[in-house]
Amino acid sequence: MEADSTTYESNPKSQNNEIYLPFSTSPGNLNLLKEFISNEGGRNLESQLVGRLQSFGLLPTNITCPTNGSDCKVICKSARVIDRVQWVCEGCSKRLPIRTGSFFFKLQCSILQTLQLILAWCEDTDTMAAAQYFDVKPRVAISIYDKLDSLAINELKKSKLGGENAVVLSEIYPDCLNRLSPDTTDQPHVHRILMIADTKHIPTHYRLHVIQDDLKKPQSNYDQSLSKEIEQVLSTETEAQSMLVMGNNVPIDGTVPLQQLTQHCDTDMQHFLTSRIWSQALTLCSASRDFCAGTPTHVCANTVQKYLDTSLYRLRYGDGFYDHILRIISNEFTQNGLTS
Repeated sequence: MEADSTTYESNPKSQNNEIYLPFSTSPGNLNLLKEFISNEGGRNLESQLVGRLQSFGLLPTNITCPTNGSDCKVICKSARVIDRVQWVCEGCSKRLPIRTGSFFFKLQCSILQTLQLILAWCEDTDTMAAAQYFDVKPRVAISIYDKLDSLAINELKKSKLGGENAVVLSEIYPDCLNRLSPDTTDQPHVHRILMIADTKHIPTHYRLHVIQDDLKKPQSNYDQSLSKEIEQVLSTETEAQSMLVMGNNVPIDGTVPLQQLTQHCDTDMQHFLTSRIWSQALTLCSASRDFCAGTPTHVCANTVQKYLDTSLYRLRYGDGFYDHILRIISNEFTQNGLTS
């Protein structure tokens, strides 16, 4: 029988206060997990964890009984379920999972395992490796990773690059490799990717767009079609007041050539604008090729785009990203006063 929020299960690995992980973690991210699972005695670990998650905002602190009777009052009580506590109505005796109205609702693994998988996702750990180590069914781990990917992508799309007096650079991968970072691998470049960088942010904020026009049948007006797609992406992803600079030979209305910008810069700034600013973007574009091995181009394009968007959101936060994504989860999923 699979574990859910109404089934008692003992997981020895989850009870250990020492944390041994098969993947590297940032100190701040790991310390937050330790704070959640530290055993201070007096109550079982699961009950302590529930209390801390309620304080953090990941679990509701109150819900409304669906019976909605005049004498209904829902309280949190100990129970022989996997979470060790559940909601119980003192009026009608109805019982509800403590996870009701939260990200954890109906997930077929423990709350602790979910927190561990979220940490693994934050550290960009392989889904199957994390599922195996934390003893979670692969399909459950995949569903959690998919939820987190969607959250990250939605957050990424809430902001645009550039703005007033801001310079936004763009290049096309892999066309730019000979100039920026010569590729010495034999792995093929399946997709062309429009790379966009906002120079006003440290670390650099990027957008990486898989060029969809490459997936279509050859066209006689390919250059015109490519220019149109790039113009559309730049319009969608950048603020109107931005100075748009193109580092390639694709003619785009409203942009200036990179050479025109760099002629007014010193040597160090020229090197930064033409090479160093793209280092992280090139790393992600190169890594995305792994998703295309043995897969038709039109099939892997969406997977590559999802990977690039999620990875870009991770790049913005570094250590402390675990806290950040948990607060995003709290804002998106936790529903106090919910009637189940």
